[in-house]
Amino acid sequence: MIANLQASQGSLVTGATGSPDSLKHHKLTDAAQQFEGMFLQQMLKPLSTMSKEDGLDADDGDDKAGDSSSYQSLGIEALAKAISAAGGLGISRNIVSAVEKEARGKLESTEKVRQP
Repeated sequence: MIANLQASQGSLVTGATGSPDSLKHHKLTDAAQQFEGMFLQQMLKPLSTMSKEDGLDADDGDDKAGDSSSYQSLGIEALAKAISAAGGLGISRNIVSAVEKEARGKLESTEKVRQP
């Protein structure tokens, strides 16, 4: 995930639709949302342990108890992704902004070096 962010950092400057820069922006945004989704998923994990402690889990001694925890983890993952895609906590926006700002700075500094 972090490798995706760093790889997208190379020459990232927002450009016209369909341009390589636009594609890089889309990939960076997607990677940042995935990162935020994983972060939210980790934050929401205690919900599944709380439901087990409160007796809300379907553990009645049969084989379906394992299925219930699998469905819970999938539900938490889906909830985290939905929160992230809807704007989440703003982590992905900050990541995209910071990486693009750094890329623009690097591009400007290389252009200054090339000028006689």
